[in-house]
Amino acid sequence: MSDFKAQLEKIQTEFIQEEHRTENEFNIFNALYRKDNERLHSRFISYLLSSDSRHGMGKKFLYAFKEILSEQDNGDILNKFDFSHCIVRPNEKEKEEHEKIDILISNDNQAIVIENKIFANPSYHYVDGKRHQIDTYCQKMKEGTKKEKGEQGEEGRKDVFAIYLALNKRNPKEEGIIHKPIIVIDYQEEITHWINKCIDITKESSIEEKDKYLLAEILEQYRSVIKSLTSNLPRVKKIKDILDIDENIKKVWEVKEIRNFMLNMGDFRHVKWLTINSFWLELSQQLRDKLQVEISKEINIKDITKVAHDKKGSTGINFRLDNGEEWYIVNDNKNGLSYGINKKDKKNDDWHYINKNINFTNFSNEDTFMLINAEKRKDTIEKIIDSVAKKSK
Repeated sequence: MSDFKAQLEKIQTEFIQEEHRTENEFNIFNALYRKDNERLHSRFISYLLSSDSRHGMGKKFLYAFKEILSEQDNGDILNKFDFSHCIVRPNEKEKEEHEKIDILISNDNQAIVIENKIFANPSYHYVDGKRHQIDTYCQKMKEGTKKEKGEQGEEGRKDVFAIYLALNKRNPKEEGIIHKPIIVIDYQEEITHWINKCIDITKESSIEEKDKYLLAEILEQYRSVIKSLTSNLPRVKKIKDILDIDENIKKVWEVKEIRNFMLNMGDFRHVKWLTINSFWLELSQQLRDKLQVEISKEINIKDITKVAHDKKGSTGINFRLDNGEEWYIVNDNKNGLSYGINKKDKKNDDWHYINKNINFTNFSNEDTFMLINAEKRKDTIEKIIDSVAKKSK
């Protein structure tokens, strides 16, 4: 067990070093927004990509972004996109998203839809069946937009491409995305690489020295935000890799000193967040696959954050049976994990305990702690599916 402790101590040391790096740093982004604010990132990236922005770089940042994209899987699909006559939205004049699309690059005949997800799970829009946001937005761009409230509509685009931007790379198939092909990029690698290129472009440019210095400084501050945002990813992965081995998680739980050290690690709250998120996403998918139900209320990211970081609140999902009956599965302090029919006047037979000991606000509970392990989580979800299948008949 001394090897486990040494590994965990090393991870904790890395966490402390990163905290020290950022605690005294002046950063305008951190002063104005939370570093995980999706709108902050979408707007700033869009500002850099737009040639109409007052950064003075024209299309240089956009072409650097194109270079990064061309190196990715499926990146060659953008070879036929005309970047020379495109606009990027939002921009300094149009500050709102077009059709709720995080970042849109378009010309008269083509469009690139960029969906930006930091921590949030993909949303599903129930239009002609279940569709991922990317599929919905791509369809809108193909169909065009209607004239509304006296505003001029837009014609549909012949070619529509999709980019999925996340904190770390995600599998489009697992995310439920139908649109193909799709380019997947993340902040840790591609956006960081692009910002580095933007800094170099700025320093080598011929704009006035004071503007050059200011723009380079802003880009460097943004790079620092990304580093702070993504620095925990490899550390959290190391912790999860340790605990995903059955023998390891049992040993960690059995040795109080090791267990308590882990529970108090700076990165453990992220482990909790990912565990709770994975549990509800995996359970939702199994409900769809095994029971063919519709998930009528997806897991709420804000609820997960409140439970994992603040140790209060509840998390849960709703699902609808073929007969239209609405059911729920919820986890809270009072009842642990339970499920039932979603109606006002519940009778005793309308709701059922799954496991009173599972409480996502308290990972010092063994039943909850064990859900960090993927296999343990899978076993628990299978039992829930079996129980719900019997009770919902």
